[in-house]
Amino acid sequence: MDPAELAADLGLVTVCGGLLALDRRGAFQLMLSQPLVVVPILGLFLGHMPLALWIGAITQLLWMSSLTVGASVPPNETLASVVIGGTALIYERHFGGADSAVQALCILTGAPVSLAGRWLDIRLDRDNISLCTRADEAAEAGAPFALSRLPLLGLTRTFVAEAALIAVGLAVCIVMVRVLRVSLAPAPLKSLEVMDTYVFPALGLAVAMTTVRRRRALLLTASAFLLVGGGLHYLEAIQ
Repeated sequence: MDPAELAADLGLVTVCGGLLALDRRGAFQLMLSQPLVVVPILGLFLGHMPLALWIGAITQLLWMSSLTVGASVPPNETLASVVIGGTALIYERHFGGADSAVQALCILTGAPVSLAGRWLDIRLDRDNISLCTRADEAAEAGAPFALSRLPLLGLTRTFVAEAALIAVGLAVCIVMVRVLRVSLAPAPLKSLEVMDTYVFPALGLAVAMTTVRRRRALLLTASAFLLVGGGLHYLEAIQ
């Protein structure tokens, strides 16, 4: 493990994640902040695209119901997915492979970042109210230059705050995953492997299905899942 390369990768995930997180509520809104997009983007920089796609798909399903509608402030799935995906990719790159147990630990330790992100979103919204007041004052005073600076100030403030949360979350999660992976007994590690392979995908599908409002669509989704699962089980049995 090269400390300089590790620090560079941590900085890369922090900056890239902070910029992509702006797409969630601050600007653009091009869906780049979705876990299924943001984690593979990190995978492009850090390598190990199959791992990035898997983590991105699981986190997307787990936070499928986190919708920013009106004044509601759901858990911040973008920051959580950046920390989870960044931890898994950095572990794979620097600590000898992110197996199923490591991936499960990344999800378990990184999931609380979504709640911290929601708290941060609420604080940033309150702080931006002061920018609205300053914008009204600048407009009344006829100061277009001062008015034009306020959106950039708001975006910069959001980027710095979210990047700081990502940096702290990455540092804590990497240390926790590293310590737990080498200290847990075989039985808990096996349980973590089962969680990553079966429990998290099933939980994610359940969360995704709750967003479907029509009963016919739910029935079709469940039938397709059972059909595919049964077919895969049959193919494994005859091989």
